[in-house]
Amino acid sequence: MRWLITGASGQLGGYLLRELQSTRDTVVAWSYTRAGELFGFPLQSVDLEQRDTVAEAFRAARPDAVLHAAALSMVSDCYRHPDRARRINTEGTKLLAELAVDAGARLIYVSTDMVFDGVRGHYREEDSPQPLSVYGRSKLAGEASVLAAPRGLVVRVSLMFGPTLIGRPYFFDQQLRTMQLGQQVTWFEDEWRSPFGLRAAAQALLTLGRAEVTGLLHIGGPERMSRLQMGQRLAAVYGLDASLVVPITQSSVATPEPRPRDLSLDCSKWRSLFPASWWPTWEQALATKQ
Repeated sequence: MRWLITGASGQLGGYLLRELQSTRDTVVAWSYTRAGELFGFPLQSVDLEQRDTVAEAFRAARPDAVLHAAALSMVSDCYRHPDRARRINTEGTKLLAELAVDAGARLIYVSTDMVFDGVRGHYREEDSPQPLSVYGRSKLAGEASVLAAPRGLVVRVSLMFGPTLIGRPYFFDQQLRTMQLGQQVTWFEDEWRSPFGLRAAAQALLTLGRAEVTGLLHIGGPERMSRLQMGQRLAAVYGLDASLVVPITQSSVATPEPRPRDLSLDCSKWRSLFPASWWPTWEQALATKQ
């Protein structure tokens, strides 16, 4: 099987490449921010804002399946640069969908729980999206192009967690390191997600890429957890002082865009189709070698 992985040097991309390392599949890995190799795969520099470059690189890749994980994903970056968010998250995805259709390739688009407004949580695929942020709107707009592709699959993934594999620290790594230094960290007590371990997410996405499921799926962890609970359970797993985890509320932090409160996902459709897929709790994901 020939894979094209976009966003290959990102947090999720590193996990995807590591999983593919043990297969005999051919992998073409695109990265905008990093050169060299990652897990033995050469990283090819491709900018999703450059249409001609993308089209040429896609045709050279000749993929059977495209796992599109690249995005302008920082909510603050999208707010400050909405045009760039649209070019990458919406127009870049549309271009990949067109190229995949022309090539007869499968396209799996990594979308987000942030297409919802967070008013009630436990969102199903049938629920109407109402994003509150530029990021959420740009990702939702990208979904339409993938859903129109005959072999397209949109996968809305909940908040992913786990240690970085690529060297660049993310929120999880930063919070853990701060607590390991004996310093306090703040976590929202009034925000809820369905946190999903990165290794489990990578495995699930690759399984979906090998299947012929199309349309829309939600994937996330088996537990609805507040961010505060995540911090408390993170401290417990690593044997750290629980008092370092300090609760705060949304109203205590001023943000330029509203923060969704409850973005927990109903993953029953995915579970019914793929009951054997690994579905770890927070502790199980962290206890397993990432």
